[in-house]
Amino acid sequence: MRARTIYWGTQLLAWALLVSVIGLYLYQDRSLSPDQIKVLVLFYFTGLGISHWFRHVIIRNGWLERDLGFVLPRLSLVALLLSIVAFLLMAVVHDSFFPGYAPLLVADPLAILLNTINWTVLLFIWSLGYFAYVYFIRSRREEIRNLRLETASRDNQLNTLRAQMNPHFMFNALNGIRALVDEDPEKAKRAITQLSAILRNAMATVKRGVVPLGEEIDIVKAYLELEHMRFEERLRYTFDVPVELEREQVPPMLLQTLVENAVRHGIAPLVNGGDLHIIARRTPEGLDLVVRNTGRYTPGEVRGNGIGLKNTRKRLAMIYGGLARFEIVNVEGCVESRVHVPLRTEAVLTDPS
Repeated sequence: MRARTIYWGTQLLAWALLVSVIGLYLYQDRSLSPDQIKVLVLFYFTGLGISHWFRHVIIRNGWLERDLGFVLPRLSLVALLLSIVAFLLMAVVHDSFFPGYAPLLVADPLAILLNTINWTVLLFIWSLGYFAYVYFIRSRREEIRNLRLETASRDNQLNTLRAQMNPHFMFNALNGIRALVDEDPEKAKRAITQLSAILRNAMATVKRGVVPLGEEIDIVKAYLELEHMRFEERLRYTFDVPVELEREQVPPMLLQTLVENAVRHGIAPLVNGGDLHIIARRTPEGLDLVVRNTGRYTPGEVRGNGIGLKNTRKRLAMIYGGLARFEIVNVEGCVESRVHVPLRTEAVLTDPS
């Protein structure tokens, strides 16, 4: 319906513009008369009808699906035939309704020839314009279709990645609780209760494309409390997150994954444990998140299956279209996992959930 409306709107406007240009030329030449105005009106409606008929011929013969080398000769022939029809139609109507004006059917043969050539050229140009219009509309539709497919593909990938995060987190948390079962059954029971609260919160947020930083911090705090039951004084952690940043939007389980990686691979292997600092800072371009832990990072060394950090990189790339940054560096005896999340207005958020 919308394409048909655009077509007819363009048709009416284009022929009206052409008639207006001819009328303006005649007016400046001081030769515009009431009879010529009637002829211009007749020309307008004839042009609309003949060009629409031309469109019917093009569609019926499937020329829109053929290459231009095949179509151009046929367009020229049809334009010539329809120009003859247009001239005869105008002549019959003109001579029937404007008897006082010079009849067209008995006009000079040269004038008839020139009139036919003019109609042929005009209709041929119209057909080229129509083909250009159809190709443009189709290219736009194809572009929109490709964008939708790309978005759907990204959504599916994001859903897959997010679906992997919960089992990954569960595996690590249950391993920690298993270590407590023999050492301290009471702590193990409290840990299971804590894990239930964490999973309840995580399941509520993981289906969303982004969540407030404050909610992410709550999950991280619950996770660290769970791990503190296991590591006790070997795990020391602090938060440096200004209250005004807690409403900023971040991907769900982003910070959780970095903290979990820092505990498992940075602090857990150390006999004396270590310190963990979670920092959030506002920047002119967005939000910087830093997870700093005692230990040392060796580039290229992967412990475990590495699914957490791999998914983090992929999710940031898909959600923010390359505007986000993620790196792990060694700084003064510590490891820093740094994430830059762009402002919400800059982010290319492809996940509609």
